[in-house]
Amino acid sequence: MLIVVQPLSAGVRLTARMVAAGVPCLVPTQFPGLLPPEVHAGATVVDWHPDAGVAGLLRLVEKAAAETGTAPTGVVAGFEYAVPEAAGLARALGLPALGARAAEAVRQKDVMRRRCAERGIARPRSVTVGPRTTGPCPLPFPVVVKPVDCGGSLMVSLCRDEDEYARARALVHDPGEDVKFHPNPRRTALVEEYLEGPEFSLDGWVDADGPHLASVTTKFLSAPPDFFEMGHIATAPRCSPHGELLERFARQVVAAFDLTVGPFHIETRIVRDRGPVLIEVGARLAGDNIPELVLAGPGVDLCAATADAARALAHDPGPLSPVSAGLAFVTADRPGAFSGTLPGVDAFTGAAEFRALLPEAEPGALLDPGDIFANRVARIHFEGDLDRVECLVASVLADVKAGVDGVGHQDKEGARA
Repeated sequence: MLIVVQPLSAGVRLTARMVAAGVPCLVPTQFPGLLPPEVHAGATVVDWHPDAGVAGLLRLVEKAAAETGTAPTGVVAGFEYAVPEAAGLARALGLPALGARAAEAVRQKDVMRRRCAERGIARPRSVTVGPRTTGPCPLPFPVVVKPVDCGGSLMVSLCRDEDEYARARALVHDPGEDVKFHPNPRRTALVEEYLEGPEFSLDGWVDADGPHLASVTTKFLSAPPDFFEMGHIATAPRCSPHGELLERFARQVVAAFDLTVGPFHIETRIVRDRGPVLIEVGARLAGDNIPELVLAGPGVDLCAATADAARALAHDPGPLSPVSAGLAFVTADRPGAFSGTLPGVDAFTGAAEFRALLPEAEPGALLDPGDIFANRVARIHFEGDLDRVECLVASVLADVKAGVDGVGHQDKEGARA
C-alpha cells in the first residue's frame, strides 16, 4: 500500500497514475474534492488535516491496513507542505524516509539558508525579518522578499526601494485569512539579495541507486516585481549547454541537504562570476506540468521514479531522449473577463514542434494579472530541439495574450482556447 499524503498539483497526477497502474493507495487529505473520480474509485481516500500530525497519519494507516489486509510499502509527500509529515510517517513505519532535519531544511527557507552556509552551497545573502522587526531594509536594493514557508511563488516580490519593501513585508506578515493550501503560515519574511542570471530547475530523484538528474528545466518568469512562472522547457542534462555544470551542482545540493530518498526540485540561477546559486530546494515533485514535460522530452517518468524510490526500489528510466519539451502559459496583461480568444496563437499552432493547445480557464472567467493562479487561460506545448523550442516559448509569451472583455475576436486573429 503506497501512502500519498495530501496530494495537490503533481501529487494528484502521481496518485492517479499509481491507481491506474493497480497500485493500492491510501490517500490522507484535507482536500478530497480536488481528487479526480478515478482516485476516489480506486484508492482509499481518508480525511486528514495537518493539525493531526504524524500521530493522526499513523492511526489512519493502521486502520486501513487492518481493513484491507495490505501493509504499507512506501510514503510519498503529495505536496510541498506535507514533506515533514510524510517523512515522519515513513520513519515511524520503518520505510525509506528523509531525516527530520532534512525535511525541515527543505521546507523552511531560513533553515535552508543556514544549511547552505554550513555545507558550502552558494546562496544569496539573506536576512530573516519578523513582523515586529523595525528599521529600513537590511540589504542594499534591489532585494527579494518572500515568506519563509510558502510555495508557488506566493507573495514573492522584487523590491527596489523602501516603499516597495514595506508593502512586500506587510503582505508576508499579514497575508489575510486564506493562504492557498497553507494551514498555518509563519508570517516571517526572508529578505535576499536579487541575483541576475538565467534560471533553471533541476528535476530528479534519489532511489536505492543514488541520485538521478532527469532534466535541466529552463524557466521563464514574469517581469518584475513578481516572479510568476510563465513557461518551462525540460531537457536532458547532456543536451543542455549548462548540463555538466548543473548536474554537478545538483549532486552537491542533494548531498548537502541529506536527500536520501524521493524526488527533488532544485531552483538555481547561474550568476556571472559565481556560477550556480541555490534559490530553493524542494523534496517533492515539481508543479506546473514539469513532470509531464520531463516525460514528453527526456522521457523520464518522475511519478514512477518517485513511487519506486518510496518503496526502496531502483528506477531505471533507460537512455534519456535528446528531445526538449516546453510549454508557455497564455495569460492576460490586464484584468477583466476572458473573452475565450487567444489573439496571435495561430502563428504557433502551425509550427512543426507544436503538440497541443490546452485550456486552463473557461470563457467569462475573471482574470487578474496580479495573481498567477487567476490569470492562466491556456498552455501551448512544443517538442523538438532545445534552441527551437526555447524560441517558440519565448515568442508565445511575448506575442500571445488572452482576449479580455471581448477584445481579440476569433474572426480577426487567434483561436478559441
